Amino acid sequence: MWWLVFLLFGCVYAEGDFRTVELEQGFVRGEKYWDGDYYEFYGVPYATAPKGRDKYKGPLPVEPWQGVFDAKVRNTVCYQTYYTGEEDDETILSGDEDCLVINLLVPKVATEENLVPVMVYIHSGAFSGGNGNMAKFQYLARHDIIVISFNYRLGAIGFACLGNEIIPGNAGMKDQVAALKWINKNVIKFGGDPTKVTLAGFSVGASMAELLTYTKSTEGLIDKLILESGSVLSPFTINRDPISTATNIAISMGYNGTGELDDLTEFYLNATPEVLVSKSLNFFLPNSTFGFSPCIENVHEGIEPFLTESPTDILKKGENQKLPVLTGFANMEGISRLIQFGKWRTPMTENFSEFLPVDLKFSDEKLKEEVAKEIKQHYFKDEEVNLENIQSYVDYFSDSMFKYSIMKSAKHHAATSNKPTYLYEFTYVGKMNIKHNYMDRIHGASHRDQTAYLLDFFTWSNTYKDLDIRDRMTLMWTDFVKYGDPTAYESSLINFKWRPFTNKKAIYLQIDKVLTMKRNLFQEEYQFWDQIYEKYYWNPEPPKKVEIKKLEMKVLQQENENKQVKNENKQVKNENKGDKID
Repeated sequence: MWWLVFLLFGCVYAEGDFRTVELEQGFVRGEKYWDGDYYEFYGVPYATAPKGRDKYKGPLPVEPWQGVFDAKVRNTVCYQTYYTGEEDDETILSGDEDCLVINLLVPKVATEENLVPVMVYIHSGAFSGGNGNMAKFQYLARHDIIVISFNYRLGAIGFACLGNEIIPGNAGMKDQVAALKWINKNVIKFGGDPTKVTLAGFSVGASMAELLTYTKSTEGLIDKLILESGSVLSPFTINRDPISTATNIAISMGYNGTGELDDLTEFYLNATPEVLVSKSLNFFLPNSTFGFSPCIENVHEGIEPFLTESPTDILKKGENQKLPVLTGFANMEGISRLIQFGKWRTPMTENFSEFLPVDLKFSDEKLKEEVAKEIKQHYFKDEEVNLENIQSYVDYFSDSMFKYSIMKSAKHHAATSNKPTYLYEFTYVGKMNIKHNYMDRIHGASHRDQTAYLLDFFTWSNTYKDLDIRDRMTLMWTDFVKYGDPTAYESSLINFKWRPFTNKKAIYLQIDKVLTMKRNLFQEEYQFWDQIYEKYYWNPEPPKKVEIKKLEMKVLQQENENKQVKNENKQVKNENKGDKID
């Protein structure tokens, strides 16, 4: 009889301060947002992270709970550490092993009798950081859609890939599949339409969102795609050599084993979370990658893989899901690399080939140097990389790391699908754009800047222009979620028609103080990069089960020892300098 009393109690509060939903695992209760007509459900378990020797494998089902789950815990994060930019800073570990939770913002109008569309955001963080609550989603939820975010395993635990049965790879991606399956099964109970689920992401979140449409395990779970500053074809999306990545990072953790794959596997199984996550953080690698990332898996009996072929091969066979897509980038994505300008400008001048994107492969070093020289000449002429051509530095990383791959993806969607592709370039600069040290020289929108006007990264602005950009973008994005058309209806905010991008009519929307339809975005630079990728693209493959060469191990170990000596010398120098100041 208690359950009848509870349900009556829940119904009383459904239109007040709380809403209670019955799931298969138990009851969950959300609270109404203080300044909006929607309910917030935070920290609802959607899967269980495996432990012990299974910790690198796919997620397990949710364990049921007793009573009512009060969904208000916002600080659950998966194991990670924080980037400070200082090499000598102490590592700060954060997170839990039991971290696979989902968050939902549910408008009052959403009921099982009145289903509303659903928008699912995948967070960014270079595959090693971030969480489902790193931004707030209220500006989207006010448009009467359910907005969802979630956590997934990060760093080595989420993306180490050794190709064997113990560490097969893509645990973090399998978490995301589990989240989408949970949404498909349960969102109707919150008033969401499981047939109208738009998957969105920013930065690597966009890369993973698109990658999720390249696996058969998500068929029927996704209705549309929104990709902000990322693509499945970005150089950082797929790890070309995951065993080397795992080896190099293991050596930085003190690994000095035999060099055999089984030995490396045992090292990762026994490594502590503190060490794993501290060495997983690689935001700024010269080759435009982040270390651990998704991989192409080997097939093992009894293990459901996430991805067994490269996205390029899947595209060629036309086996990717054909969906309406809204995609684009900021005009100066490379501003995000300015934090490394002081450190990188001399090495770029002296050895530019080390800064080529990782998804280019050459038959020998001579050819690599020739191509590097051609690219360097294109961006920097015969000059050294310095403050005088810092704009070229920004342009190089904008184009090579982000724009080319995003445009290539947009062209593929437009050419192979009868569903519309909407393309944008974000050029607006306001108070919510990222701040950097070269704002007197560089004026443009950086990586992920457009997302700051869609979500709330806890940056405040009350200027009319900023709020106008936010209102227009959230309206277009949620209209795309609802209707598959970002300008489905004319209003005082939207008085134009955003026409789809095609390869014959390369139409795109420039988002600035004024919204303007233009043509031929990134045309000349795309052609330059495309002729390079046509010749030298490195198509990823599953990791081969081979022994790591002991000679390479010794070289890597020596390099690691040299770095340690260098850091110790630097520390002594700083201490001596401090003594002089005192």
